[in-house]
Amino acid sequence: MKSYNKKIIIFALALLILAGIIVVVLKGFNVSLDLRAHDTLKFVFTQKFEKEDVENICKDVFKDKDYKIKKVEVFTDAVYIIAPTITENEEETLLTKLNDLYAKNSDNKKEDDNTYEMTEDGAEKENVESNNNEEKTIYDKLEKGNDYDFYTDSKVRIRDMVKPYVVPSIISTVIICIYVAIKYKKLHEGKFMITVFETLGEMIVILLTLLSIVAITRIPFTSTVIPILMFIILACLIVKLALLEKALKEVE
Repeated sequence: MKSYNKKIIIFALALLILAGIIVVVLKGFNVSLDLRAHDTLKFVFTQKFEKEDVENICKDVFKDKDYKIKKVEVFTDAVYIIAPTITENEEETLLTKLNDLYAKNSDNKKEDDNTYEMTEDGAEKENVESNNNEEKTIYDKLEKGNDYDFYTDSKVRIRDMVKPYVVPSIISTVIICIYVAIKYKKLHEGKFMITVFETLGEMIVILLTLLSIVAITRIPFTSTVIPILMFIILACLIVKLALLEKALKEVE
């Protein structure tokens, strides 16, 4: 019965891993917006702001388009608005709405549109500066103290994220294999390589299973996924070593 259940588990894991491979080949991982090629608009307010207010503006501008809002935590007066693409019209609309979000009261603003000056003959004429302001773009009309920046970030490849972990992982794996070979050499009638390959194989299956779950469930692949996977594998390795220790005591 125990052997039968083990076969079912192996078969289920094989199907899960196969399904994960198919999803990765056809659709790839659900890479988070931060890691994809995207446009970023950074807006700096003259005061602290409410993220909900910016969220409402983005919903109105982007509609159903994917976007992300990141609040700068240092002074909490700046926000990053990230989207796959931000058109010129969307950029101008965002700047207009963000600029007007916490605009000063009209009493404190420059009354450009209502400014008049007297001519020599006593007649009023509209201030020339007022007319010039009508021709200014939104970039020139930002509230005093407000600022913005716009730039495009290139795509971050997953292999570039994995690269820093490759060498440490290989070194750690070699050390663990040597430890298992020496420590548990009495298992499997002295055939220590069986224990080594068994341990190594189980860790690889666990890794492939976790990656398959991430791919199939479309969990966003962020920069934190790799450390989390490594932590889970480490926990599984500790459990495996505990089981080997138990088996070694039974043999002795």
